[in-house]
Amino acid sequence: MAAPSHPIPAEQQPLRQYAELREAVLFRWPTLAWIPYLQRLLAVWGALAVGVGPLVWGSFAGDWGHFTLAGVLGANALLGLLLLHLYLGWAYVRRRLAQARIPYEESGWYDGAMYVKSEEELAQHRLIVHYQIEPVLQRLRRSLWSVVGLSGLAALLWPLW
Repeated sequence: MAAPSHPIPAEQQPLRQYAELREAVLFRWPTLAWIPYLQRLLAVWGALAVGVGPLVWGSFAGDWGHFTLAGVLGANALLGLLLLHLYLGWAYVRRRLAQARIPYEESGWYDGAMYVKSEEELAQHRLIVHYQIEPVLQRLRRSLWSVVGLSGLAALLWPLW
């Protein structure tokens, strides 16, 4: 996808931002098939659970139920922050692609300008948003809600152990 010729610096062009995001190792994860995506999330979750284990053990040594639940809650909180970071990155690019007028900086923060997209450019960008970015955002929302649900379940089980 060649970016149209316009005054926006290359690094601020929405199509280029989309291409860079899609190629970035971490931001590419939600574009993978379900199984590889879930494998990566579970690997990160497992590493986080192991990482928070010593911190949680300091508070709940010997209380295995609360130790486990606190570890789950800690790993979920950190995984939730990672998923939120991914979501916000994709949402930013979606907004830049979907807007008819986009702000940009010509050479620095002090000289911002506004670019108005042509109808053809806007239509192309909105197709990318609809068919490429919205499914990624939907997957990230589902993932975030799953983490929230698992955290809620752990919180409900807390008084039982």
